[in-house]
Amino acid sequence: MRFKSRLKIPIPAELMLVILATIVSHFGRLHERYGLPISGDIPLGFPTPRVPPMTSASSYIVEGLVVGVVGFAVHVTMARLMAERNS
Repeated sequence: MRFKSRLKIPIPAELMLVILATIVSHFGRLHERYGLPISGDIPLGFPTPRVPPMTSASSYIVEGLVVGVVGFAVHVTMARLMAERNS
């Protein structure tokens, strides 16, 4: 990391990877060449919140737990990084 000592906050490598992959996909025309799916237009704003149907709760409870564990791990890692840097 060449500029790590000069930066006040860490640069998320995942964000840089997504940006790089988006640029490569666009200019490499991967959708046309290999038939890779693209998301298309993304609507602005947030959808209106609503309670999901309880009949399909078993399909999203596990996914919600996974998202919670990953989010917790990311936040703990960032907290440790900031604690080391500011101590």
